[in-house]
Amino acid sequence: MEHRLLKSKRVLNGFTQEQIATQIGINTKSYNLKENGKNRFSLEEVVKVSETLELTLEEVNDIFLHIKLPKGNKEGGV
Repeated sequence: MEHRLLKSKRVLNGFTQEQIATQIGINTKSYNLKENGKNRFSLEEVVKVSETLELTLEEVNDIFLHIKLPKGNKEGGV
């Protein structure tokens, strides 16, 4: 997981770790561990974070998946 990119997207969107944690239904300490790469996000959490931060498919891939996507999938949310 690219935790620096996730943190930068969160900060750019004006969210605290506590706000994102509440939004996805976990406590702040758990979110902190996940954002810093100590623990993994569940698929459900990835979807909720992606929706909250309005991440594109490319951003979701870059942050959470690291799958080589074909060109042309850079637009649109999850």
